[in-house]
Amino acid sequence: MKRTSPLVFLALTACALIIQLPLQRAKADAAPPPDPTVGGIGPYQPQKTNVQMMSEKVYIEVPPSPSKPEELKRIKVDASFTMRNQGQVVEEMQVIFPLTRLNTFSSEEALYHIDPASFAVKVDGQDVPFTTITTPSEVTISESDLQHGFSPDVEWAAFEVTFPLQQDVLLQVNYEMLNPYGSYGEGFTGIAYILETGAGWYGDILSADITLRLPYEVTEETIRYANPGYVIAGWEMHWKLSDFEPTRADNLEVRVIHADVWQDVLDLQSKVAHDPGDADSWTGLADWYAQLSIFLGREGLLYYQINHHFAELCLDARQKVVDLRPEWGDAHYRLAEILWFSDPKVEESFSLNGEVKSTIEPDDPSIAGVLRELDLAWSYGLSEDVDHWEVEHFLRFVNGAIPGLELTAPPTPTAATAPPSETPAPAATIQAFPTASGTPVPTASKAPPPAETPAHVPYGVLIAVTLSLALIFGIFAYRSRSKGE
Repeated sequence: MKRTSPLVFLALTACALIIQLPLQRAKADAAPPPDPTVGGIGPYQPQKTNVQMMSEKVYIEVPPSPSKPEELKRIKVDASFTMRNQGQVVEEMQVIFPLTRLNTFSSEEALYHIDPASFAVKVDGQDVPFTTITTPSEVTISESDLQHGFSPDVEWAAFEVTFPLQQDVLLQVNYEMLNPYGSYGEGFTGIAYILETGAGWYGDILSADITLRLPYEVTEETIRYANPGYVIAGWEMHWKLSDFEPTRADNLEVRVIHADVWQDVLDLQSKVAHDPGDADSWTGLADWYAQLSIFLGREGLLYYQINHHFAELCLDARQKVVDLRPEWGDAHYRLAEILWFSDPKVEESFSLNGEVKSTIEPDDPSIAGVLRELDLAWSYGLSEDVDHWEVEHFLRFVNGAIPGLELTAPPTPTAATAPPSETPAPAATIQAFPTASGTPVPTASKAPPPAETPAHVPYGVLIAVTLSLALIFGIFAYRSRSKGE
């Protein structure tokens, strides 16, 4: 799978422990109608009711990637709610179901949009019509929000339901959500199920059973993040909840490795197992491991998060590529990256709010290894596959943490030394979260390389030696000529 850009620009909030990527979202509970005293002048608040949600069952299916890019598959959601009127009078109401988000999240695309043509609802097994209503958003919608796909109003599907006394009424909804595989390329698929809208019903929700089915066998390795309490069974993840009144903090958030990416990883793992000397496959595998392990902060802020499992795999694979292709500058640069970000001292130094907690000494053995690999990368040269701004951004981390260090990257790609590859590896490596386009940051001259110098002679040294010899020869010739005269 060939990637065109070495960095994928995502977004991250400093307060979030869950890294939010653009997600395909499945979202959720039916709710009582809006409080008529609020009307259209404020965000949604539920009407008082004695109808209780006795149970809910949700089944979410993430389809396999389509064989053709233009054939977009959709996430399918089926949800059923058993409701019971615990009051003293029959209640007739317009039950509502969210079609768009209740709020905005400024660093996330608004991908939660149910296809209205796919939405269907049943009451006690009978199809019923629905209309759409709107309520104001919880926050002011900015121009940036609109550009990211957020709607200025929250849209709901509304349908009439009668709740007799002490009788169970079964509500069922099913719908499809657009699932634009291949549009983003971050390597993850995200699913969310919003439980908070169920809090408007009377009392607690007595039970909730949620099943998520993925297009491959689930393992802990494939799960980037998921709410705790899940049980894995084959291709499915299951959550069971009981006696709870949901809040926004209870909303289900799941991020798993994209099906295409995971298949690529499995294929490459198989190739290197059968042929450990296959440098192309090791390169592609290392690139995927890097993309699954390091997540950079917003542009202008130096912080990141790391998945240690994939970082360790990436480090081993990067070293293998260097061993197989020791004169490839790109390989040395990529090894320097993962050596830096996986170093515990570096990870400790860069907090989520972008403040450097401490400085790192350049003579630290692990840091010296990073600088040595960078020196080798500059000497052998970088190919055009390594984005120049990416290098500048990376060097800001290094220069910001090591006092007095002022590394700069080569001004332009100096070599195209990557050996030919029959199977192009993905160019993307480390994910980044800046929301604006990258602007190279001016840096000062490069500091001297570490004391342990490589076995080869850098190109700059050869030039200096040549010029020195020429100067000596010129002086000698001048003096000889003077004596002759």
